Formats: sequence, structure tokens, C-alpha cells
Amino acid sequence: MTLFNIAFTNMRKNFGQFSMYLGSLILSVLIYFTFVSLAYTKSIGVIFDKWQIGGQGVFMAAAIVLILFVAFFVFYSSNYFTRSRKRELGLYSLLGLRKAQIGRIIFYENLMMHVVAVVSGIVIGVFFSKFFSMLLFRIMDLSIDSGFTFSVSAILSTMLVFGIILIVTTANGYWIVYRHSMVELFKADVREKNPAKGSLTLSIVGVLLIGFGYFLATRPIEDSIFWTENFFFASMLFVLFGVILGTWLVLRFLFPYIVYKLFLRKSFFYSGTNILTLTWLRYRMKKTAGTLTMIAVLSATTLTIIGTLSSFYTNIISFAESSNPNSYQTAWSTETEREEILEAIRESKSHTLVYHEAVDVFKGEVIDKVDESIPYRDQRMSQFSVMGLSDYNRLATKLDNDSKRIKYLADGKAIFLSPVGGFENKQRADLWMKDPYMVTFKNNPVKYSLEIKAVYNHEVFNTDMVSSTLVVNDRIYREISQKTMPKHIDIFQVTNEDRAEVLDHRIQKIIGGNPYMYNLSMSSFYSNYHMMSTLIGVILYIGMFIGIVFFAATGSIIYFKQITEAVDEKPRFEVLQKLGMSQKEVRSVIAKQVLPVFLIPLILGICHSVAALIGLSVNLLYSVGAPVMISTTIYTVFFIVYYFVCVNTYTKMVASGDD
Repeated sequence: MTLFNIAFTNMRKNFGQFSMYLGSLILSVLIYFTFVSLAYTKSIGVIFDKWQIGGQGVFMAAAIVLILFVAFFVFYSSNYFTRSRKRELGLYSLLGLRKAQIGRIIFYENLMMHVVAVVSGIVIGVFFSKFFSMLLFRIMDLSIDSGFTFSVSAILSTMLVFGIILIVTTANGYWIVYRHSMVELFKADVREKNPAKGSLTLSIVGVLLIGFGYFLATRPIEDSIFWTENFFFASMLFVLFGVILGTWLVLRFLFPYIVYKLFLRKSFFYSGTNILTLTWLRYRMKKTAGTLTMIAVLSATTLTIIGTLSSFYTNIISFAESSNPNSYQTAWSTETEREEILEAIRESKSHTLVYHEAVDVFKGEVIDKVDESIPYRDQRMSQFSVMGLSDYNRLATKLDNDSKRIKYLADGKAIFLSPVGGFENKQRADLWMKDPYMVTFKNNPVKYSLEIKAVYNHEVFNTDMVSSTLVVNDRIYREISQKTMPKHIDIFQVTNEDRAEVLDHRIQKIIGGNPYMYNLSMSSFYSNYHMMSTLIGVILYIGMFIGIVFFAATGSIIYFKQITEAVDEKPRFEVLQKLGMSQKEVRSVIAKQVLPVFLIPLILGICHSVAALIGLSVNLLYSVGAPVMISTTIYTVFFIVYYFVCVNTYTKMVASGDD
């Protein structure tokens, strides 16, 4: 029998042990190939060029990050997987195979798995390429037909990357074989001679480090002394490394301490199969602290990435809508241009005119200039666009978007319209309203003292053309208009404005300017909204896939570690089954001793991510509740699936099959 046949037969007969590693490889290939394919897809490239957001560069940058992480993940998994088979490698040596031949068997096994993974990942990627493109377009809120993608460049890139990973993992297998003698290969991993008792003092230190890290992470940056310019970098490092160190201390000393205390409680220790579970945990928790810390950090990173990006997506899409209430808005348009725009709308088969309004606004400058040397949180507004009360109420009524109506404004009083008000710290809104503003207008000698009495978190103009709007009463407005040159705004509201690309092009040509690009003379809901949705959609899409890779890495690391330990624990369970323990009882013991390995880092990871997202919500006033709950629930469900798969595989490896 040739060495290749030995490797093939071994994989075929022990496919269950190889399946999880192979599945991880296929997932890694699929995600990397998907990213590279999207970067090379012409239809997606056209979209990125259209909005000039450099999306393809973002995809390639994400692909590089994925290469580094996937390489680490595959190497880590391969290392655990090879170590779990040390007895098998020792048996080869006992049968007379030289170390070079054993290394070749490892190479053939790796080669077969990588070939299967690369072929399967690419085939699945091509087959589901239409789905992945549709998902991307759906997130970007674009109605574009997508087809199957077959990129030769993406295939070659994938083969090159995983070919290099194959070489590295095979070299690691050779190193393990050459490093250990035959006797060492047959030995189980050395168990700790002295079981861990933990330390209450160091446990408290760990809890305090995590607690203070949470405290810093959830502080408002504008108000906290810890986040001033002098302490910002130090605070950031403490939150990052302090929480990681605290996590390690908790896992290394607190949980062994709890297990030790349960061990001393004889009523609990001798109840059922607790004697087996507690004994295993006492000898394993100390050794697994580093791995569990990494799993907790990976879980926190995964949940934070997905929660942050999904929250950003939800809130920025909402902001894109609120900051662009009008379908089209033009400035200084001529009568001819207005008629051409109205004619274009009438000729459109997909859109109808809802209303056409015209308003004059006046740009005012604040006399007391902003000191830009002071922090942004302490700066007041430097200029405003002023509109009249009647015009505001008329537009607010037409918009029908829950805009507040204003019944009365006294002289010198104003309402500030700020679509970003919901994202601003409350302290900043108080700063706007603290003292009156002294405002002047071009070619107008009169100075107006205007005090903001309220801030409305919505607009009646598209903010890329008219921003920082102040509403004043009609008397002050007429007085300003008599001596100040206005900025004339025409508003055209149409139906189906989010699907108005063709109409958008035609109106852009009438006004002049490049479609999809910023234009001083025109503001378009379609262009503004889709520019934001495309950019944030790409980022969310990338974040989702990176989160999936992180999750796969997290579950696989636990799985391979437990399978490695299953090989060492098999003799113990064989003895227990000879003494009369049933397979059902074996499964119960395994489920109990594996549960903490999954549950503890999951709980810590969720707590870490919740603290990070609370800090995000506090400082940006973003609503993170729903996206975080959804992502955390999905993550937990899949973690539970990993747990049951691990328990089943562990049981099959150690149980003799006799009930």
C-alpha cells in the first residue's frame, strides 16, 4: 500500500474527525473567494466608480485582512488537529515508517483536504455568486440584476493563497513529527500535577480590571476626565489590554477557585457524576485559561463588529432619509429650467409630481467667530440659513414626515433645525441655546440678535444645499429680505424617489453637473441617499463576512481543543465503561465538562461587546438595541450548535458503543 493510499484510507475511515477541519477550510475558501470575486466583478466595479467611493479598494483591503486571519486560523486549527493524532502518528512509527514517510502522509492528507476545500469553496462561491451579489445590492438598497460570477483572477488568487497555507500547515506537521520521539507521540498530554485552586485575590483584581474597563468604555467622551487629550490614548490602551488581562485573570483564577470550593462541598462533589466533571475541570481549567481568553476576546470582537456596523447602517440610513426630505432641490434655477424639470417629471412613466414649492432663504454669519483652537464640543455655530415661519409651516405640512409645526415665535427667538441633533451630545444642544447669536447678512447693516429656544431634529431642506437652518418669525424674515440677497430654492417632490435614477440623470443634465456627484446647484434624494447606502452597505457587508470568519474561528478553536483532549481522555472513559457506565452517562459527563468551555467565554464575550456598544450608544446617541439583540441571539444559537456538535463528536471518540 502506498503512502498516498494510507492517507486516503485514513481520511475515508475517520471522516468524522476530518469533517470539522475540512468544513472550516471550505468556509475560509468560500469567504475569501467571494470577496476577491466581488472586487473583480464588473457590475459592482461600475457602481463603485459611479459613486467614486473606492469600494473595490475596500474589498481588496478586507481580503488582505482575511488572508492574515484565515492563515492564522487554519494554522491554529491544523496544529490542534495534528496534535490530536499524535498516537496515530506514533503507531505509524511503531509499524516501521520513517519520519519522512509520516510527514509525506500528513502532506497527502493536507493536500487532499486543501484541494477538496478549494474546489468546493470555489464551486459554492460561483454557484451562490448571484445570491452574494443580490445580498450586497439589497444592503446597498439598489435594484440591479446580478448574475453568476466566474472570475479567473479570483480563482488564481484563491489557489495561490491556500497553496501557501498548505505549505505552512504541512511544514508544521513535519515539525511535530520530527520534534517528538515515538514514545512521546504515544504519551498523552501531561496533566497538571497539582490541580489549580485559584486565587480569590487575583480573581478580585481581574473583576476590577474588567469593571473599570467597562466604566471607561461607557463614559461620555466629552464629559469624562479620562478621555481628555492628555489621557485619551492611555484610557484606550487600558480598556483594550485591561479587559483582556482581567478576562485572563478571571478564567485563570476565579473559575478554578469556584471549582475548588465545589470540590470541597462533599454533598455536591459526590452527587451523580459531579465527581468526574469537577475532577476533570480542576486539572484542565488552569491549562485552558489562555485559550478561553482568546475565545472570549474573539467572541467580543465578532459581536462588536456586527453590532456596531448593523447599528451604523440602521442609523445612517435613517439619517440619510431625514437629512434629504426633498426629492429634488435646485438653487437659482431659471424659469426655463423649472419648466424643463416639470416636463421631465410629467414624461416619466415611473414618477409623478407630488408638489412644487419655492422658498427664499438668507445666509447669515455669526459675528462672534468660533475659536477653532478649543475642542469641538465647546464650539458654537458660525453661520445659519434663515427662513420664515410661514414658509417652514407650509413645507412641514407638505412633507408630512412628522415635522413639528410652530405656532408662534417672538422677535429675536428662533428654532434651530438640525437633522444631526439626534446624534449630538445633549451638552452641545444646550451650548447652542445658552446665549443669543449676533447674526449679520451680506449688504445688510442691521445686526440681529437671535436666541435659539428649541432644537428640532429634522429638516425641511436637503442639508447638502441648505444647512443649519434657523426659523424666525415672519416680521424679522421680511425685514431681512428687504436688504439681503436671497438664495432661491425650488423644491420638486415626486413619487418613488428612491428608484429615480433615470429621472435623476435627466434633471442633472438640465441643471448641469455630473450625476452622482456633489452639485452646488442641485440636491437629489436619490444621489444623496444611495451614496450613503452604498458606502455603509459595503462596509456592513464586509463586516458581516469578517464576523462569520471570526465566529468560525472561535467555534473551531474550541472544537479542536476538545477533540484533542478527547484523544487523551479515551482510556479513562474506557475504564469507566468497563466498570458499568452506560453510553448515556458518558454523554452526560462529557456534556457537563464541555459546557463551561463554551458557556464561560460566550458570557464574557457578550458582556464585553455589550459594554463596547453601550459606549458607542452613549457617545454617538445611536440606537443599538435591536441590532445588538438580533446579532447576539444569532451568535448564541450557532454557538449552541457548535456545543452539541462537539459533545456528539467527543462522545463518539471516547465511547465504546456498549449501552
